[in-house]
Amino acid sequence: MFQPALSTMWMMNRHKSLPEFFEAAQQAGFERFELNHFVSQEMVNGIKFPPEAILSLHAPCPTHPRTRDAEVSSLDKEERMTAVEAVAASIALAERIGARVVILHAGHVEVNPELEKELRVLYNQGQRGSARYRDIQAELIEERARHAERHLDATMRALERIATLADNVGVRIALENRFFYNEIPSPDELVLLLDEFAGPVGFWFDTGHAYTLEELGLVHHREWLSGFGHQLLGMHLHDVKVVPQNALATPEVPDEEEEEAEAREAETEKAPKEEVKELRDHQMPGTGIVDFSEVVPYIDDAVLVTAEIDWRHTAEQVRATLDYLRGLKSSD
Repeated sequence: MFQPALSTMWMMNRHKSLPEFFEAAQQAGFERFELNHFVSQEMVNGIKFPPEAILSLHAPCPTHPRTRDAEVSSLDKEERMTAVEAVAASIALAERIGARVVILHAGHVEVNPELEKELRVLYNQGQRGSARYRDIQAELIEERARHAERHLDATMRALERIATLADNVGVRIALENRFFYNEIPSPDELVLLLDEFAGPVGFWFDTGHAYTLEELGLVHHREWLSGFGHQLLGMHLHDVKVVPQNALATPEVPDEEEEEAEAREAETEKAPKEEVKELRDHQMPGTGIVDFSEVVPYIDDAVLVTAEIDWRHTAEQVRATLDYLRGLKSSD
């Protein structure tokens, strides 16, 4: 039977320990799990993990306040080495618990953050396709292209060490397509990275991220699947909706998640309150704009699959997610 994993993203604000999460997830029908960057060193100390149940980790895991914000794309050598240290800890944990893959965010290109923020606000106001939208979109694309090379070079320098560490212990590194346009990799950058580090490094496809950037008119989701399906190590499956901002009040979140939560909130802060909507990912598969029938053909026994839905979803919705994904796979 098809056995997708459930990410500890669902654990946020819901369970205080990994054993609690494992028990709740198992009650919802899941037998496999993915540990994400919500999981701290304290949470894994002394834990007896379910055997052969955790096949992927999402770096930095375990997270640590000193290393969690460091990026492998940083132009600052000290920060870059700190980021490598964090990934090395994830590789060590993966080896310890028998996980096959460590998923990695490959950093970002430094661009004017107001550009994508405004683009998303315009989208949320229904102005996609307007002259202002097209102007901002073009400026964002041009600025990213102008600054990308040196950040990509920094990422490659970090990956030299990371790929060696992973290869030495039989763990694969999976580069994930990202939620924000200025993040690394773009499809062209992924070609270069996978060519340079073929073997220890592969690709992790995230449906929500891919469809979000497509909705914004920046990268078509098929570029990822058609271009890198043969190098696919795994997938994060979640959906994307456009919802009224007040329908999903921003929760209090743990420190490990604050930066990403604040970035997502900032997408809509300029719009009038009564008009604000939000392009929201990490929704239950089958409830939004993602066409999972296009994704399922790329899933085989070698591809790991994780349901990555946020903590707002109930246990009943988690079970429904598993049923939906199994139904998709059985009809493939």
